[in-house]
Amino acid sequence: MSDVIVIGGGVIGTSIAYHLARDGANVTLLDQAFDAATKPAATWASAGGLRSQGRHAEDQPITKLAAARWKTLSEELDADLEASFGGHLHIAEIESEVPVIEQRFASDTAAGLPIERVEGNRLRAIAPALTENAIVGAYTAGDGQAHPGRTARAFARAAARLGTKTIFGQAATVKMDGGKASGVVLADGTILSSDQLILATGAWSIDLLSKLGIALPLRWRGLQMLLSDMAEKMLAPTVTAVGRNLSLKQTPSGEFMIGGRWIAAPAPTGIGSNCVDAHVARQWSGAAAVLPALRSRKLAQAWSGVEAQSIDSLPFIGRTRIGGLYLAAGFSNHGFQISPQIGACVASDILTGQEPLLAPFAPHRHDGIDPAKVATFVAEPIAC
Repeated sequence: MSDVIVIGGGVIGTSIAYHLARDGANVTLLDQAFDAATKPAATWASAGGLRSQGRHAEDQPITKLAAARWKTLSEELDADLEASFGGHLHIAEIESEVPVIEQRFASDTAAGLPIERVEGNRLRAIAPALTENAIVGAYTAGDGQAHPGRTARAFARAAARLGTKTIFGQAATVKMDGGKASGVVLADGTILSSDQLILATGAWSIDLLSKLGIALPLRWRGLQMLLSDMAEKMLAPTVTAVGRNLSLKQTPSGEFMIGGRWIAAPAPTGIGSNCVDAHVARQWSGAAAVLPALRSRKLAQAWSGVEAQSIDSLPFIGRTRIGGLYLAAGFSNHGFQISPQIGACVASDILTGQEPLLAPFAPHRHDGIDPAKVATFVAEPIAC
């Protein structure tokens, strides 16, 4: 019997498993995939940005702690996470967009985040290859990027070194006894018991919760990513832009990775997604408008994965109405940067009592919400 079973081999689930094991728990980590971070899961489709700026107020205490963790996380996990810290730059290209930059700067400064307002020569020095239309930016020098798949695998391996039992390649269903979650039943019929069961299963959480009679304002969305061919190094920070659906970075090996909230189409069966050609074209052209050098590059790869989005874009983290069942899902496209500290907070919450930093993310914070509002959210057309 395990103290805790964690279902979910992405970056959130593996971080939770690692931190629980580090803090002395007897942990089992499960995932239906054979690898800890594979298609079509959210970790697979993550852009890998380590962005502390421009986050929700509820995220800010956690994101500051996570930013400090990332500086030494490779050493902690004894793994190459391909982490680099070229900063994050959010730009305005026209005068009407400047107030958005000013608002972000003011909010993050008030929260104690080390953010800088940049323009002119300072802006050009940070990202000289950007469009000349960029007139002002919000810059966090300590931000950067890392490899999501490598990070999830590193957390899983580190958890295993601490005694965590890992089972990949088998689906699991929740085992209920007397109205309480008491463990899981694996696809091969094996029953595993636990005191606490954690669902860190992203978009798959929706179906798992539904089978237990829990309906939360969550929806799945397919998101697509683009990767260029290799180029000489010319872009240190991750770049986003007011008025553009864009996340742009250059990887340590030279490719440009282009993300954003570009929606992929549902797969014909199951939970999955396929890239939309029209969105690929718009995604690429938008990035090239910000970084003109992309016009001479070629598209090397396009892929998509599935993310769970909540109605308020904040995750659901904490104990559910079912005894023994804990949830960590719905990170709404911005869970990667905070994943190390989410793992630490969940471990603290489970092993030592309520963790105050997780209070804003209580799973049942929307109890009593108008069902029509939820239905509209879930059924929102899949378009960009």
